[in-house]
Amino acid sequence: SYANNNLTMTNAKPLNLSKPNVAPTVSQPSFLSDEGIGDKIRSIVNSSNLSDESLVKFTRQLEYWHTQGQSLSSDEFVDLAERLAAAGSRTSNSESSDASFQVPKVRYGRTEIQMPIITCGTMRCQVTWFPDNVPLLSYGPKRVLNSPSQRNLVEVIRTCLKMGINHFETARMYGTSELQVVDALCGMIESGEIKRSDIIIQTKVVPSKTGKEFAKTWEASWKHMQRLEYIDLFTFHVVSNEWQADWILSDDDDMPMAFMKNLNAKGIVRHIGFSTHGPADNIMRLITSNKFDYVNIHAHYFGDYHAEGTPINDGLDHGNSACVKKALELDMGVFLISPYDKGGKLYKPTKTVTSAVGHKLTPISFASLYCWKKVGIHTLSVGLAKMSDLDEALEAARLYSTEGVEEEVDAADKRLKAVYEEKLGCEWMEKGMLNLPSFYNEETNGTALGHILWCHN
Repeated sequence: SYANNNLTMTNAKPLNLSKPNVAPTVSQPSFLSDEGIGDKIRSIVNSSNLSDESLVKFTRQLEYWHTQGQSLSSDEFVDLAERLAAAGSRTSNSESSDASFQVPKVRYGRTEIQMPIITCGTMRCQVTWFPDNVPLLSYGPKRVLNSPSQRNLVEVIRTCLKMGINHFETARMYGTSELQVVDALCGMIESGEIKRSDIIIQTKVVPSKTGKEFAKTWEASWKHMQRLEYIDLFTFHVVSNEWQADWILSDDDDMPMAFMKNLNAKGIVRHIGFSTHGPADNIMRLITSNKFDYVNIHAHYFGDYHAEGTPINDGLDHGNSACVKKALELDMGVFLISPYDKGGKLYKPTKTVTSAVGHKLTPISFASLYCWKKVGIHTLSVGLAKMSDLDEALEAARLYSTEGVEEEVDAADKRLKAVYEEKLGCEWMEKGMLNLPSFYNEETNGTALGHILWCHN
């Protein structure tokens, strides 16, 4: 019934486990039995173009607000249903997607790139995590590029482009992702569907302790990327500890930075940045060097992942907020890593968070808008496995320029902070995460105290 977008379902019956091939029946959502709204919701669904995944998300959210959330009037509930249905219909497939809606673009710091505020992250689109340059583990390019995964990726990219999302992020570490993304984009360029100048491509390579060692990893990446002629954004990947920072900050001729500057001078790489999952003081050191055009960073509403609780500014602050502020002062582009997973598993929010955010925004749209509007993040990555993964991010992007949206974000922020204070206390909010030793400090024996307390909070 869900697959057919038909919300007139049979009542649930006990599942007979003695019959192995009997499919369970699905109980009818309670809101469909509500005389004031049931028929209106059916009409909304029947006139929409929801995929199976989007329909499930639509139903779960409405059921929560009907049974456990705040009491909504009939008009408020129908308005919520219309917004959720519209959000879920935008990405049903590349042919029927709403091409009239375009994700806003902003200046990406000193790069001068017009960057969409949503980036298509391709970590979850690949056939396998196995390295594509290790013969015993490799699936082989032909097998990979003829896979259902590749056909799905082409549709994901095509739909993103129709929505104005033209920034595609991959990495050498992401298994077959580089191979697949480049082949998909080149196929569209060769067919005349798009031009090379229409897209922004970013890849990431982990640094090595010498330029010679780094060159080997680079060559494995460039083997794929050279089909696109140049790389818009090259990223030193996962620069998290002190010695990795030393490697890429060194100006010596035999180090990774000198190698990349040479490629930059030749036009093979347009801009150089770094990504990090490290402590805040190490990130600040990299940013204040002023050697990078942009940074991929964790700086979420619900905490800063591994940087959370790591001290900065002589222990007066913690986490990455000061790092983002400094990066913006230096006119660097700021890219938010994993906003919906490492940013608090917002695709599976708690009832507490959902209720505090309220029905006018979802936790995903709230967190996105907060980072764009209040923090100054330029773009955030959505790791796509299928197009419906974009539903709520696109709704947030639609709201980006809407009158009154900042007031809604402020109101949700105020409610969330009130819950935080109620649960943990004002003193803990102000001081509980300060002056914690980093997991790189000897006395912690590698224990990420800040990360553990972040999970606790």
